[in-house]
Amino acid sequence: RFYQLSTIWRNLRTRFYQLSTMWRNLKTRFYQLSTMWHMMMSKNRFKLISISAIFVLSVIYLLPIFQSPATSRAFSRSTNNCLVSFGEYNGPKYKSPGQTIGEGKCLVESKWMRVMQHTVNLGSDAKNLIDDWLFVDYHDRINVLVQAPHTSTMDGPHFLVFKQSKYALEGRDSLAVIGGIIEPGEDPETAARREVSEEMDGLVCDTLEFLGRYRTDVNRGIGWVNGFLAKDCESSAVGDRGDKDEHRNGADEVGKPDTERQDLVSISLGELRKNAREGKFLEVQWSNTVALALIRY
Repeated sequence: RFYQLSTIWRNLRTRFYQLSTMWRNLKTRFYQLSTMWHMMMSKNRFKLISISAIFVLSVIYLLPIFQSPATSRAFSRSTNNCLVSFGEYNGPKYKSPGQTIGEGKCLVESKWMRVMQHTVNLGSDAKNLIDDWLFVDYHDRINVLVQAPHTSTMDGPHFLVFKQSKYALEGRDSLAVIGGIIEPGEDPETAARREVSEEMDGLVCDTLEFLGRYRTDVNRGIGWVNGFLAKDCESSAVGDRGDKDEHRNGADEVGKPDTERQDLVSISLGELRKNAREGKFLEVQWSNTVALALIRY
């Protein structure tokens, strides 16, 4: 958590440094314009030409500053008046009943998440008032462990999991279950069925067993994870790629297809237990979903 907070602090310092750099550039531009103004105004016959020239030069000098991507992002504002915004966050927004005081201050946001500064009352004593409680609002998600369609060559149940890399896994490979964002307007089961179809080329599962809803971090939030075990699955050519592309083009879509390497593998129940014991599912929500599913076998 301290590492995450220090990263946020470094990002904020970088933004302030960019703003101070832009301010220095603006002062330099205005100084140059002022110098040219005094030079031109020294000759009365060039007054009209000077005014026109200054206007043109102002546009040429100042427009590149305000067109730069860093400036646009730093000065962008959402309807929530975040200090820094990379896009408006439209996911769940949390306040603890009886503990969160006021609306809080939005520090940074994107369409994925927002970092809030809450004022929190942990007791009746004023000494228990904390005014710098950082909280992360994040979209709720689903995790699905899929039992593979049965074939005559299978000895007992098999499961479909991914072997993949992820940005925060220190360059390591991990086994993973299906995961995804619950898009605006979706319920968890609908999101789970959609993700299974998208990630496994139209696979349709008749049974989805709900494994529970779990908070990612009990103090800092980061959304809720809804776990599912998918059974009685079969491949379907109807509604896979076409529906997937139609959904992916939606204006309100938050989740994006994985750009990292991802290989689909089928493992037996015994292999699933062994990999879970050995910590092969490196993300805590993946290992939680697998452990909850294994209880049912």
